[in-house]
Parts: sequence; C-alpha cells; structure tokens
Amino acid sequence: MNKPLLIMAIITLALFGYAVKTAHLPPASVGYHEVFYLDNQSVVFVEKDGWGLFDMDINPKVKGFEMQITFPEGTEYLIEHNGEQKRGSDEFKTTVSNEGTMYVHFKVPDDLVKSLYYEKGTAQVKIHLEKAPFWRDDYTLTLAPRKSD
Repeated sequence: MNKPLLIMAIITLALFGYAVKTAHLPPASVGYHEVFYLDNQSVVFVEKDGWGLFDMDINPKVKGFEMQITFPEGTEYLIEHNGEQKRGSDEFKTTVSNEGTMYVHFKVPDDLVKSLYYEKGTAQVKIHLEKAPFWRDDYTLTLAPRKSD
C-alpha cells in the first residue's frame, strides 16, 4: 500500500473516532414545567419545608436511552413516569423508550434548606441522557429558595 495513502487513512480514522467521542446529540427533546430561568440559570424552587418539584415532557429521538438524575446528597425523591412510581435517594436511573411526562418530586435535607434560605448556599440537580455511541446531553437545574412577597 502507498505510504501517503496509509497516513491519510490513519488520520481519517483518528478524526472520525474523535468526532464520535465528542459529539453531543440529544437523544430526546425535553420540555420542563415548574423550571424557571433566572440569572442565566434554569432554577427549581425549593419550599421552606425542603420540598421541590418539576415535570419533564420527554419526546425520544432514539429508543432505549439511559436517563440519570443526580440530586444533592441526602435528597429523597419520588418519580412518576408511565404510570410507575419509584422512590429513592441521591440518584435515579432509568431507560426511556416512550414519550411521556416524568413528574419529579424531591425533598432536600434540612441542612441544605437552611443553607439555601439563610446562607445563600447553592445546590444542583444534574440530568444526563445517553445512548452509545454519540447520543448524549446534560442539563443542570439550580435549586433556589422560593421568595415570598
């Protein structure tokens, strides 16, 4: 085989591998309810008792992608999707194949509530969607205290 042709083939394969590794194509379109846009951030409000909620309308572009929702440490959640309810704490994982609305109710620990309300602390909920080889997307929702008028 011709040496310059071999070098071009190696470079082309390396660039293709890099493109697949770094591609970020969302596996679904996600619409949020009860998520607000404040100070250039997507914000979910947390009540003084620690409860918060948001809804996600999920419309998959590919079937069978993995969804992972990571809450602040010590957070308990109740998630309802396609008629199933799942309880847990800290991290939620599921495989999504059908469109639908996912209802996310969560309760953050008392020390985090105090930090959010009285110490201007910050916390985030991270949502990661992925299906190999190049379908992936990330969302970050910032938790904020609900201000009363």
